[in-house]
Amino acid sequence: MHRYIVIVLVACSSGGSQQVTSAGAVVDGPSGSRVDVPAGAVTSPVRVDITVATAGFPALPAGTDTLVYAVTPHGQRFDVPVTISFAAPPGTQTLLTAEPQSLRWAPVPGSRRVGDRLEAKVSHFSYFVPSSAPSSAHPRLFIGDGFALRELDLADGGVRTLVNGTFGSRFITGVAVDEQAQQVYWLDNKSDALSRVPFAGGAIETVYTSSDSFSNPEGPGIDSANGIVYWAEGANIMRAQLDGGAVGVFVAGGTNEHMTGVAVAGAQIFFVSDSPDSVNRVNWDGGARVVLHAVTDPTRNPRGLAFDTSPGALFWGEGNRVMHADLGGGGATAIFTGTGYVTGVTVDRFAKHVYWTDNVSDDVKRADYDGSGVTVVYQSPQSAPGNLPDSGMPPGNFTNPQGVVFVP
Repeated sequence: MHRYIVIVLVACSSGGSQQVTSAGAVVDGPSGSRVDVPAGAVTSPVRVDITVATAGFPALPAGTDTLVYAVTPHGQRFDVPVTISFAAPPGTQTLLTAEPQSLRWAPVPGSRRVGDRLEAKVSHFSYFVPSSAPSSAHPRLFIGDGFALRELDLADGGVRTLVNGTFGSRFITGVAVDEQAQQVYWLDNKSDALSRVPFAGGAIETVYTSSDSFSNPEGPGIDSANGIVYWAEGANIMRAQLDGGAVGVFVAGGTNEHMTGVAVAGAQIFFVSDSPDSVNRVNWDGGARVVLHAVTDPTRNPRGLAFDTSPGALFWGEGNRVMHADLGGGGATAIFTGTGYVTGVTVDRFAKHVYWTDNVSDDVKRADYDGSGVTVVYQSPQSAPGNLPDSGMPPGNFTNPQGVVFVP
């Protein structure tokens, strides 16, 4: 019989409870769990407590037969990574994590076995479980890289091409994933089609083709739980079943409106438009449209959209800037301003990182949610002798990436 013990760090005066200040502290919990908070990790005191829980986390993956821990306050952020460690029965080798209301567990980057324990450095609290099942999952990005769909392994930097083409044969304008079915979806404004391919690669399936060759669809968003895919197409936001069935207009735009991207957050759907330049929200039925943010500069042309419900954060590209606001649209600020053009945005909700594609600098960048720590994680290849020889690209051209999605 499986045992599920969830360890929660909250206020309490008994064992496993401690107030952590800027000086740091070590908190020991039931079953040998431990959190080592270094000095400088918090600026205001945080009371931590350890209790037992039996719910609130996703179903465990096959092969996981160990204690389950939850470290809270969920979403608690640290200025310096903290070390978490748990007793690990023989055979356990992977530390998994999940947030409340998430659909699945994901490996904790950098987790390792040390003797009879599993440990990792993390920057936030959530649920954790040592797993005895080897995990094939790994943090990665799927990138719309011009005429190609590529996978970047964030653990080792390896790049794999799932879908290739030649210069001018296709231009990918956005990517999305169905994590439950392990499928990558992308839109192509050369064929004006929505297609998909398994995470592992293989046969490409086109599930929808627009009847308007000038519609230039882009910016897909997927609701895996309900089997729905949304995308921007001309003046409208479209919706269909994941197999392409039941296609229809979800939000009808106004005269001269041009939609550019969609993100799905449960019963609310967010979308951006570059005419007029705005960030919008509607309910699950397409009604009650609200303009959350109106862009005052008409040359900004918003692209890409991503969110994290844990801190209530919304991110999008606005010309050469990456923007951040709360889910109600308030407090919109630029967390990054560059010299390029942001074309796609995604977030890693576990590490609290935002990633974006830039089709002027032709790369993918990453930063913390506050815009600090900007790093180039992928550089789009430039055509040259011996590099992309079959692309058909003129020498010196880049692939112009547009669209990126993070998968834990």
